[in-house]
Amino acid sequence: MDKIIEPLLWFPKQFQAGDMDGTGGDRLLGRTDLSPLEVLIRETAQNSWDARVDGSHPLYGAHLRRVDFRLRADLDRLFATGRQRSGRHRVPSVNNLHVLEVFDRGTSGLDGPTDLSPTSPGEPCNFQDLILKVGVPRDDGKGGGTYGFGKTAAYAFSAQGTVLFWSRCRDGRDGLEYRLVVSAFHESYVSEGKQFTGRHWWGAGEDGLVAPLIGDVAQAYGERFFARHFEGDETGTSLLILDPLISVPRNGEFDEPDSAELRNGDPTTLEHEFAREARRAMRLHLWPKLIVAPGHARPPMPLELRVHEQNVDLVGDTPGALASWGAGLNAIRSRVRDDEAPVIAPSGLPVEVHAVVRNRKTIGHLAVVKRLKALEARLDEDDLDPVWDDDSVQRIAMMRDQAELVVATDDWSDHTASPIFDWVAVFKSAREWDRTFADAEPPAHDMWVSSAGGETGLVIRAMRNKVRAILRETFVVPEPADVAHPGASARRGVGTVARMLGMLLPSKPEEKPSSKPRTPPAAGRRSSRRQLISVEAPRLVRTFSDGRQQQQIGFLVDGEGEFIVDVAVSVVGDDGARMRLPANDLLSVWDRASDLGGGKARAKGNLAQTVTVVGPSRRALLIEMNASVDNAS
Repeated sequence: MDKIIEPLLWFPKQFQAGDMDGTGGDRLLGRTDLSPLEVLIRETAQNSWDARVDGSHPLYGAHLRRVDFRLRADLDRLFATGRQRSGRHRVPSVNNLHVLEVFDRGTSGLDGPTDLSPTSPGEPCNFQDLILKVGVPRDDGKGGGTYGFGKTAAYAFSAQGTVLFWSRCRDGRDGLEYRLVVSAFHESYVSEGKQFTGRHWWGAGEDGLVAPLIGDVAQAYGERFFARHFEGDETGTSLLILDPLISVPRNGEFDEPDSAELRNGDPTTLEHEFAREARRAMRLHLWPKLIVAPGHARPPMPLELRVHEQNVDLVGDTPGALASWGAGLNAIRSRVRDDEAPVIAPSGLPVEVHAVVRNRKTIGHLAVVKRLKALEARLDEDDLDPVWDDDSVQRIAMMRDQAELVVATDDWSDHTASPIFDWVAVFKSAREWDRTFADAEPPAHDMWVSSAGGETGLVIRAMRNKVRAILRETFVVPEPADVAHPGASARRGVGTVARMLGMLLPSKPEEKPSSKPRTPPAAGRRSSRRQLISVEAPRLVRTFSDGRQQQQIGFLVDGEGEFIVDVAVSVVGDDGARMRLPANDLLSVWDRASDLGGGKARAKGNLAQTVTVVGPSRRALLIEMNASVDNAS
């Protein structure tokens, strides 16, 4: 299609009773801690998974592209009708202009009626649900959630609120059909004495109802605007998000981003930031789709990420923590299909799978993956490793059986990692309980709400309590029966853990020649952040009249020299969520260590000592202590 394209017909929606303002779609997603890019990737990926063709491995991808002069002219021409009549829909005249192409293949595409004709049960209606409606729910719990919120997330990620939809689907007569339509969510407005919702469509149609371009003309328009075309007999859907909201890198931790950089700066700076954030979002929320199941040759849903014609590797040569998460997921997959072959973690230890039972019914499974740091290659920058400094990844990944998308990671256990021993866990609901867990998710699908009413809330709370109990039993440390003297209590935990790890260590496998040198322990902040420290259970000393508590903790750092020790106190809510208290809100008194402020002190090794902490009047407090080498000593 080399000639100048023709403008599409414009269909603005006039307000009628019950209509929602065009910007109301943003509010449908609710409040979430996820970034707009995270919401977009998770929502569109789950819609792609829901729309997969039976027996297929659907492909999901995202491609950030620069807008060149030709594409800019085509976009400007495409919206000419709506712009002339309303004064809106102008392509920004800026140096930095991008489009984000999000696509899937091996899915059903936008099939079904292209108008609002009623459909029979089982008849496809994906075009209606995605283009003409908002928030159409799946009622079987099989999918990631609500079909339509992915579309809402796409509009929200566009500075213009505008998305092009291009699809190839079965036409109901054993043939293939191309479809193309454009849609936008803008603010409501008044024109010629009439109120309009701010909802717009561009395409074909008549009598005020939009219809998509169909057939050869839809193929020609699509191949003009989209980089990823359809090959062979592929079906699927592509979205082109206009003027995506790319984050601008900050100059410093507290500096505001430079807005001028977004529009007129170096595009490679923005593209590098997008590549980093998009890779991280895909890995955090979609990593189960990268894990090849036992007995299979391909992952459930291959993922692609391209930024300005460059492929972005999502795994790398060394998978790092992804291998541990994957071992946990595969252990549950094997357990569900009654495969008794053990799944071995990267540490060489078998993954433990526990049934999570409520009222004698299995509501899910928990896989516990034990990690021995000396036996695993650790990456300096691993965004899936819970020991990474930003706390965005916790140790328990939660997902539903059929969706296999990470709802959230959390940590309700009382067991913290040691310098040589670590762990992660995967919880997956049982298939027959998927609907219940789906009901516990907010619109953004980023948590399971334990405060949900009725049976749903009871199931979520029971699941959390059972998971806590399983982890407590898994990591219980049997203490020796004889204690020689009172001071030994500070050292016995270290000895017991050492004995446990000695029993857990697998036999050394036969080494195979390798051209690659063994990866040395990573240098930097994480390699020396934690040292071996044993801590006694906190002892309540007194309760003040205002409700504040004074607690004493005995500890011992195993090693010669001086160490930096820090004490952290977290409030534990009824749902198991933890919130760390600022160090300035605590009063710490060290008996044999030099107070450095901020909950830290310089302490000598191999010396039993105590710290007394005065904290808030909270019923459930979690006190944790860590030690690191004092590099100044």
